[in-house]
Amino acid sequence: MTAGGAPDVLGRSTAGGGSLLARVAPLRRRLRTEAGSAGLLLLATVVALVWANSPLGDSYTAFWHTELAVRVGGAELSLDLQHWVNDGLMAFFFFVVGLEIKRELVMGELTDRHRAAVPALAALTGLVVPALVYVAFNLGSDAVGAWGVVISTDTAFLLGILALVGPACPVQLRLFLLTLAIADDVGALGVIAVFYTDDLRLVPLGLAVLGLALMVGLRRLDVWRGPAYLVLGTGVWVATYLSGVHPTLAGVVIALVTPAYPARREEVADAARRARSYQQSPNPEFARAARLSIDRSVSASERLQQLWQPWTSFVIVPVFALANAGVALTAETLRAAATSPVTLGVVAGLVLGKVAGILLGTSLAVRLRLGSLAPGLTGSQLAGGAALSGIGFTISLFIVDLALDGDPVAADQARVGVLVASLLAGLLGWGLFRLADRRRPPDAAGGPVWLDPPVDPARDHVRGRVDAPLTLVEYSDFECPFCGRATGVVDELRERFGDRLRYVFRHVPLVDVHPHARLAAEASEAAAAQGRFWEMHDRLFAHQDGLTPVALLEHAAAVGLDVPRFARDLGASRFARRVEEDVESAEASGVTGTPTFFVGGRRHRGPYDADTLAAALLAGEGASGATAAPAHRPVDPRVLPALGPRRGVDGRAPGTDPAAAPEPLPPDLPETPDRLGAFPRLTEAQVRLLDGYGSRSRRQPGETLFREGDPGYDLPVVLSGAVAVVEALGRPGQRVVSVHGERRFLGELDLFSDRPAFLTAVVLRPAEVLTVPRGRVKAAFAADRDLADVVLRAFLVRRSMLLEMAADLRVVGRAGSPDTDRLRRFALDRGLVAAVVDVDGDDDAPALLAELGVAEEDLPVVVWRSERVLRNPTDAELSALDAVPPSSGTGERPAPRLPELQEDT
Repeated sequence: MTAGGAPDVLGRSTAGGGSLLARVAPLRRRLRTEAGSAGLLLLATVVALVWANSPLGDSYTAFWHTELAVRVGGAELSLDLQHWVNDGLMAFFFFVVGLEIKRELVMGELTDRHRAAVPALAALTGLVVPALVYVAFNLGSDAVGAWGVVISTDTAFLLGILALVGPACPVQLRLFLLTLAIADDVGALGVIAVFYTDDLRLVPLGLAVLGLALMVGLRRLDVWRGPAYLVLGTGVWVATYLSGVHPTLAGVVIALVTPAYPARREEVADAARRARSYQQSPNPEFARAARLSIDRSVSASERLQQLWQPWTSFVIVPVFALANAGVALTAETLRAAATSPVTLGVVAGLVLGKVAGILLGTSLAVRLRLGSLAPGLTGSQLAGGAALSGIGFTISLFIVDLALDGDPVAADQARVGVLVASLLAGLLGWGLFRLADRRRPPDAAGGPVWLDPPVDPARDHVRGRVDAPLTLVEYSDFECPFCGRATGVVDELRERFGDRLRYVFRHVPLVDVHPHARLAAEASEAAAAQGRFWEMHDRLFAHQDGLTPVALLEHAAAVGLDVPRFARDLGASRFARRVEEDVESAEASGVTGTPTFFVGGRRHRGPYDADTLAAALLAGEGASGATAAPAHRPVDPRVLPALGPRRGVDGRAPGTDPAAAPEPLPPDLPETPDRLGAFPRLTEAQVRLLDGYGSRSRRQPGETLFREGDPGYDLPVVLSGAVAVVEALGRPGQRVVSVHGERRFLGELDLFSDRPAFLTAVVLRPAEVLTVPRGRVKAAFAADRDLADVVLRAFLVRRSMLLEMAADLRVVGRAGSPDTDRLRRFALDRGLVAAVVDVDGDDDAPALLAELGVAEEDLPVVVWRSERVLRNPTDAELSALDAVPPSSGTGERPAPRLPELQEDT
């Protein structure tokens, strides 16, 4: 890929270093590192076997059984070298495992419980099924208790071998197997703690718990430097060893109490400030302060993982293999192992049981709809990964030492089984991947060339006839100029082939070079939720220079969408994951730029003019199945109505008395709760950033920050006190829209337009306000993309709320139901503005129904412009109501306020 988004030789946009596709390069580097550590582990295993079976074989056993004692005063801890490795050094290995588990739980794949459900259940069945297979071979014998040998996967070996024999750049497969291996490790550690702990002594165990409590206390006291934790950690390890619990578990528990969190912006900003101070005035004091602040800005868990990962991968685990893999492979030992139920049970459990268990768990999770497989993860890749999971090497040898410590003959037979099973599992995985390669060969450049996953009519956006024999898939970006030109090519092909062609569109927003592309992609998906994907698709490509949030709302209105619902969906990131799935499928399919076409499921290389693509389509005719094309509704030519005071008589809000004077604003109005991200609080770091672009001022009650009719206004952030946003301030119908407190920002999408303000921000309680001039807001957003995203999405949700306020009627029901559609058609036919609140897509639906005093069986209900609630009214009832002036009333019960609005008391 070309850095900076420059076009490639084919005239495509390519992603720079910050895009999702750019993650492939560091992944490859990491896989090479994992392959190196796996190679070193394999080398250590071979050295151990050669040493144990050489003429110097006796020295292997003698060396690893050499006693090494540590004495402090009258206390002594004496272990042989093998147990110092297994019980001591391996504590660091399990410490790193625990750190990775903690990180994945807090920040990684396991944070999304839905995505983690499939590999988690696969890991569970991948533990149970191999254990049952082993028990079936050894039922009734003393060695049956060694079933734990077959349950675990060696993560380092798995990922290393995957890098060597797996498919090119298996992003989804690696994430799936990593999540599975972590869940597998959790289960294996639990088994070690529960089933392989003998002679539990409570006093040392209590001291170990006390040591952990002291470590947590240091963390609460904000002590984050290493020496104190090193001393306590050593004490916890010794106490755990003396308690009878295997001391390596101390490493896991210490890791789990180690803080893990994403980098904190305020600490990163402080580190940058101290680094600048050192740059301006280099001296030891500033150097130390900068170094410590940089360390502190990253969680201890991540720092420790980075520190110890190379040591465990390249030193500790190979030393462990050297100490434990040295089995004397005499003819007698191999003959006994060939018929030993221990060896056969280990081999069958790890090679066959693992594959069966993982595939069974995956199938169950998907069928029970507990989760779904990542796009791009194929069945053949999954089978190959499941086979590699049978490499249980490190933890398997570790449990051999625990479970068969009193039976050296059975222990050697189990070790032979582990070695044979690891070899067979690796060969089986390699064979399954090669079989998959024959079905889907990589291209000459070494990358994937087949569409992954194939076209799915249930989720893909498809244009064409149900049984169309030709399929053209495009990965595209709404802001990419080359993609815009390619739409003409697609139109020409559709005209040329007619019903013989189906066209499929998938998203690849190159966010590092096209800043509006991701939001535009989500906008098209929000339109798809209302059955207007292709109308929005065509309009976005026709207006590539207008993809700002304000412009997206104009486009939504132009194609006839329910604009409040559209803005709410867009502001709440409802379809962000749907776009991400397309990006993942692009990575799995070898997409490196936009536009990229697939013809009959195979990636097209070379020019993408109409004649070249037509020739490719004809050459691959019949290569893919057919799918149904969605029905298209006629485009509504309306444009987004300008927002202003709600409809009523003489500009007054509906249902108000023209003679009534507005009540003064009570100073104790409560802050409006955040809903759907409409009123978020900025972080301290974001406030500090905006401080660099604006100025602070003290404001007194009654002062305004901006007024209705102002030609424009600056971005205000409330630092203390309270500010109310009011409609029709000082006039009949005055009402409070929202109240904002500390670290909330005011404004709406009109901040970025040339339309005058139609609301007023007035200070309720003495306030300190940070004001960022309009001309500098964009510079602040450029400095912090996350801040820009928070503000713009909040503005979108606020726009949806304001549109609902301005509507003649609000329909609360289920989008797509016959009665809801009938009510929308009624409003359209009468020239009324309608807003639909979909209870199925609103997490606050129960609260909304309670506020309105209705039940689900009453749906849909209509909130009329006079603030009256009607339960599933007929067209005749609405027609009669529309003929009544808003101020006269109709006898219906007044509606309580909707949760997103706050009425003036």
